[in-house]
This record gives sequence, C-alpha cells and structure tokens, in this order.
Amino acid sequence: MKKITKIEYQKNNKDRVNIYLNDEFGFGLDLNIMIKYSLSKNMELDDEFISEILIAEDKNKAYNYAISILSRRAKSEKELRLKMSQKGYENEYIDFTIDKLKQNKYIDDSDYSERFILDKLNFSKYGKLKIREALYNKGIDKQIIDEKLILISSEDEFKRSYELAEKKLKSLSKLDSQKKRIKLYNFLINKGFEYDTVKKVVSELLKEEYNGFDD
Repeated sequence: MKKITKIEYQKNNKDRVNIYLNDEFGFGLDLNIMIKYSLSKNMELDDEFISEILIAEDKNKAYNYAISILSRRAKSEKELRLKMSQKGYENEYIDFTIDKLKQNKYIDDSDYSERFILDKLNFSKYGKLKIREALYNKGIDKQIIDEKLILISSEDEFKRSYELAEKKLKSLSKLDSQKKRIKLYNFLINKGFEYDTVKKVVSELLKEEYNGFDD
C-alpha cells in the first residue's frame, strides 16, 4: 500500500494536480480524475487501484486531445482515429474516445457529411462525383454518402456547372471552338461533374460555335 502524502496544483495548469506517494512524486492527474476517485491526503492506495486511476487519466488525456482537434476543425470518425493513432494512442483509448464523443454528439459522420457537402457545393463548387470521392476518402459509410448526395438534383448540378463553365469560357475567348470545348470538358470533369451533365452544359454554351460537331 502507498499513502498519499501530498496533493498540489500544478504551477502552469490549475486544472491538474500532482500526487505524492510516500513523500515522493507519484503522478500527475486531471482535477476531475482526482475528484472522481475521491483522492485525498493520507488516503492509502494499492497497486491495482493506482493502475485503475492511471488508466482513467490516460483515457481522459485521449478524450481531451480529440476535443482539441475537433475544436479547430470538424473531422470524420476515420480522420480522428488516424490523428489519434499518429499521436500514439492505443486502440483501446481511441475506441473509448470515439464512443464517448458519439454519446456527446461531438462526432457524427452523417452531420459531418451534410456540412462537408454544403461547403463543397457553395465554396469549392464541386460536382457530385468529386464530393463522393472526397467523402469516401474520409471514411464515410457508402450508405450515408448515397443518402446525402441523392438530395442534390440534376437540375442543381446543371445550373452550378453551367455557371462555372460560363465564367471559364470568358478566359478562353482566343481559342477556336473545338479547343474551347475540350478545355470546358476537362474543367468540368475535374470539378467532379458527371459526363452527361458536362456534355449538356458544353453543348448549350457552344451550340452556335460548333453546331453539327460530332459528339
């Protein structure tokens, strides 16, 4: 058994304390962990109890690290797991953290996907194919991706791609019709629009210039 002989606040972080056992430094703890286990001076601890406390401290560190990551930028579950793994956290602590974050509604791939899609539609001007690929790479479940992207109508895709192509066309004024067409195709395909949408948009924009051109 080891006795707690001193508890002091850490100088640079009043949310943490140092625990001294038998007049020697034992370990540092988050204040909430100390309160959870009702630690106090002269309390005696066996090795099993100390091990339980330290595991709780490690889990708390993992959770706080994840919160700090999410406070800077939203992440998918896969992205957060990768970040924690790269930081050196064991799978046990990563699983614990992810479960707790889900319970507290701090991480939700469905909600994340909605916000990601809106951002890419409104600011990056991506087409559905590029958004799908990006979400897949972030580890979002295929069912979630399908559910969210089905809400984007073909009319919306056409309108956005048309506006992009119309703006792009202004920078291609010195090219002949065929080169303009190729440039517009490549531009819209790289943005992630489906081929049928791209074909329709380019045809609308350049119909007078290459009318009768064999598709």
